[in-house]
Amino acid sequence: MSKIKEFYEENMYGLWREGEKVTYELLGEDPRAKEPEDGRPRNPFEVIGGELVKIKLEAQGRKAEFVVHAYLPKEEGHFGDKGAPFIICMHPIMPLDYALSQGYALFFMEGHQIASDDINHKGAFYELYPYGEEKDQTGVLMAWAWGASKVLDAVCAGLDKEFHLDRNASMVTGVSRWGKATAVCGAFDSRFRMTIPACSGAGGLALYNYVSEGKTYDFSSIGGPAEYVYGKNEPLDCLQSDAERGWFNDKFLQFKRPEDIPEEQYQLPVLAMAEDRYYFIIAACTGEDWVNAPAMWECYKKADEVYRAKGLADHLAVNFHLVGHAVIQEDMELIVKYFNKMYYGMDELKDLAPLKTTVFAGQE
Repeated sequence: MSKIKEFYEENMYGLWREGEKVTYELLGEDPRAKEPEDGRPRNPFEVIGGELVKIKLEAQGRKAEFVVHAYLPKEEGHFGDKGAPFIICMHPIMPLDYALSQGYALFFMEGHQIASDDINHKGAFYELYPYGEEKDQTGVLMAWAWGASKVLDAVCAGLDKEFHLDRNASMVTGVSRWGKATAVCGAFDSRFRMTIPACSGAGGLALYNYVSEGKTYDFSSIGGPAEYVYGKNEPLDCLQSDAERGWFNDKFLQFKRPEDIPEEQYQLPVLAMAEDRYYFIIAACTGEDWVNAPAMWECYKKADEVYRAKGLADHLAVNFHLVGHAVIQEDMELIVKYFNKMYYGMDELKDLAPLKTTVFAGQE
């Protein structure tokens, strides 16, 4: 496994960093949540609300900080004296109220504070670890993953007692580019009990060498079209464009064709495999042509083979909802049931079969 991690660090995502001094400061309720609406549509990825927590970091004689938004269940005691399970989200997710109603806490990150989504390498991560020569490079996806890890550090440094959390019941999630970062985070921080990458696409859990464009799939069994033809998938050269290459290190540019990449992306969930860890892959069947949902299904199949060989088949789950480039209510309901079963031993989800198959199965 160490060889695969080295490959990802050296040739794709850049260096994983850890060992910083991490402290925090409680800033109280977000004052912007009380501001009246101005009538303009709000950016769904703009983080407003919750209890503000400033994460303070020191490393290599440098200091940095960023703020996260904590949302806590209105009623404690869902899980006895253990404290609440919690999900570190790389951006706002829609089923917030449902998760809170089930006793789950959530932290929403503001990714741009941690690493700018471009090739400029700005933000808290790069204040500590400036982007340098080849051996000192970390791409934005790895930097966002590190940010989630630092929130977990803060939980372990005392936030668990402040907010009555179970520090061992930690999860991480994100959608799209943040889904890619979520998969990276799960591979490099073994403390996360469950990793939940959603709609992650190329550079995430979509296999580089699996092309779905032009192929036809039948989604009628879940209320979709009987003949859905996939359009263009995101190609490798798009990941290497000025718009996206900041997600990776410079060495990633060496790969000119998908077949030049010697490791496939199913290794990311394999790196997160352990007897006390769980993995939940989310994607959508339709509207996901660009992020290549069938390639994420193929990734799941390959990873599932490894999990089964290790006797950990139940530790890998998948849900492909019909439509929505997001973590939707359907997903959150299954996430809660699955985690409650696997971590707490609750029997509300007696049969894991729905989380082991999708409408993609058997279509090729």
